[in-house]
Amino acid sequence: MKKRKVFAYILIGLAFGLFVIQPLAISLHMYDMQGDNGNWWKYLLASYQQEVSSWDLDQAIIKLLFGLLGIALALMFMVRQKIFQLTTRRDRLEEIKELIAAGENQQVEFKSTLRWDLRQFKPNKALEEVVAKTIAGFMNTQGGHLFIGIDDDGEPLGLIEDYRCLKKPGRDGFEQYIMQLVSTKLGTNYCALVHVSFYQIERLDVCHLEIKVAGTPVYMHKDDRSHFYIRTGNGTRELDIPEALNYIEENLNSR
Repeated sequence: MKKRKVFAYILIGLAFGLFVIQPLAISLHMYDMQGDNGNWWKYLLASYQQEVSSWDLDQAIIKLLFGLLGIALALMFMVRQKIFQLTTRRDRLEEIKELIAAGENQQVEFKSTLRWDLRQFKPNKALEEVVAKTIAGFMNTQGGHLFIGIDDDGEPLGLIEDYRCLKKPGRDGFEQYIMQLVSTKLGTNYCALVHVSFYQIERLDVCHLEIKVAGTPVYMHKDDRSHFYIRTGNGTRELDIPEALNYIEENLNSR
């Protein structure tokens, strides 16, 4: 994928050098030689016509130089973008570490795993439901951050066991499974409120779910019933029907 990206930048740079930089440079030179008289657009059009019709040795060398210039500019832009992305990601990682170091609260929750039971040493659907209800609680309250692969003390455990029990191991499969969980348990329309990202902390993968608050009540579907959750302190609590109706009336309907 990286080789394809570099090759794409080279092709774009080559085209930019030949069809943008060279015609502009030649037309501006011709315009300047005429004492800035006449219509510059005519010189630009003439430079394009010359580029198509003339392919002698001198012109080939000029085209090569402008092509190399375009490629150099494109590669410089690619490197600059990469440096910017790395710098931004490092800054973001520091913010993530600060969130984790502050511990669990109304807007931060830690889960050791998504579906792997560390005691029974096998996948456990009940753990997935705990994750789903936590997401629903954030959506019904003020939004928040859910970290998977972090224990209750804020220590990274990683996602290796979760990866192993997925049909598609790795980050992509993990993200797809989370989105499938949100879609199945909460509703497909709420997937847009969950942003999934991964970070390496102490060389271990940690998943970060940034969850936005919903404008409508979010229910978790379980045992042919709908359950309503909110965040209270550093935990998630289910409300019974009267409590849920009062909460929705006082909080969600005013958004």
